[in-house]
Amino acid sequence: MTTPTPGPVRVRFAPSPTGWLHVGGARTAYFNWLFARKHKGAFVLRIEDTDVDRSSDASERGVLDDLRWLGLAWDEGPDTGGPHGPYRQSERLDIYRKHAEELLAQGRAYRCFCTEAELEVRRAAALAAGRPPQYDGRCRAFGRDESTARAAAGEPFSIRFEVPARDWTLDDDVRGPVTFPAGMVGDFVCLRSSGLPTYNFACVVDDHLMAISHVLRAEEHLANTPRQLMLYEAFGWRPPRFAHVALILNADRTKMSKREGEAAVAVSDWRRAGYVPEALLAYLGLLGFHPGDDREVLTRDEMTEAFELERLGKSGSVFDPAKLAWMNAHWLHHAGGAAIRAWVDRAGADASRFVPAAAAAWPRATLDHVLEGVRGNLATLTDLPFELDPFLNELPVLEPDAEEALGAPRAAAVCAAAATALAALADWRADAVKSAIQSVAPALGVKGRELYQPVRAALTGRTHGPELPLIAELLGRERSLARLERARTAASRS
Repeated sequence: MTTPTPGPVRVRFAPSPTGWLHVGGARTAYFNWLFARKHKGAFVLRIEDTDVDRSSDASERGVLDDLRWLGLAWDEGPDTGGPHGPYRQSERLDIYRKHAEELLAQGRAYRCFCTEAELEVRRAAALAAGRPPQYDGRCRAFGRDESTARAAAGEPFSIRFEVPARDWTLDDDVRGPVTFPAGMVGDFVCLRSSGLPTYNFACVVDDHLMAISHVLRAEEHLANTPRQLMLYEAFGWRPPRFAHVALILNADRTKMSKREGEAAVAVSDWRRAGYVPEALLAYLGLLGFHPGDDREVLTRDEMTEAFELERLGKSGSVFDPAKLAWMNAHWLHHAGGAAIRAWVDRAGADASRFVPAAAAAWPRATLDHVLEGVRGNLATLTDLPFELDPFLNELPVLEPDAEEALGAPRAAAVCAAAATALAALADWRADAVKSAIQSVAPALGVKGRELYQPVRAALTGRTHGPELPLIAELLGRERSLARLERARTAASRS
């Protein structure tokens, strides 16, 4: 079982708004959300936007929209507020300055007056000599009086943490004990001369002040952990429990990166491609996690029940688009019409790409009925316009196979007999339609494809699709009879 911590479970997802939401980030958010729900805790959203050159409001909106589309509601965040705000790092600069100055006063940090140009020259020299490109510590030697005088004179400075010369060990909830040897990390900057905090410093201050109990994040952050452990110790704070999750990999087992143009890595790309959020989450949830049995499709409730940190794997998982496509089709094939409509609605601006305006204007019950009727032919929501077309156009275009079916020797007679049988129905329901069409078989001596293919071709312009009685029920009496008559006339001429 997961090692307990004092107090309630509080986890966070802390994206940087420098681009779109990566599928790896979505999985991290999902794991945090599951852990919070499993333990009746809080899921906190924090925006780490101190990279002012790359952060943007548009990126933040995009990330939040994708999280909402996935259904990962947060309990505290920049838009919902909460007792530990503000939840954007750009709004917490005074907090970071106060804590950096506290380290300075305690002698755990010092002012560094080195310029970026000077630091770059030294880094290059260290690399050329085969040494780690760590800070050489020269500003460490300044006495307090000299440091204070230079600062008072207006000389720019950063605040740099003085790294203790000892090993650090992390008891990770996924990877077990991990030791970081002394000398692995040089003195690092906490607060830049611009007043902006570095990632590790802001992360520690925020996680402590927001009472985060567990940090679930990708293993690429493991290298950040020794700096963070040092800061926790320097402040006298208890660190949260850490769980570093293995990466999601490409087919060649390289890390899935945020390189532009790679559709597979952006949540928004899968969203626009007509994938449904439940399918994407269900697939991502099983990358690096084993539910304890052979289930391949788990609902959110089932994942919450099964989720334990001990079931997270230590090795990377390959992202398989074909498996995700299968998962998406599975969810669509087993969904009711109302659920499919809800997925379309959640697509926001893309909804009109999935359901044409004419179909969207139908009464809700009618649209739900049709959507449920065509679900078996859907791989993604982008298939909907094609599947809905026979129900929208008065005279559907005949596909080549449908023309061939209507050109068969008995096709005209089948369409005429079916029209007669259907016209006599008092109650236009799928089961009644089925009986009426079947009644044609003994009268004409036809069965199977010879009976059903001409009727299907007449009603939809195709030879495949939902069950024929359901098609007729959804089209209604008037349109069904008109299409059969058109097909009979065309078949009689051939």
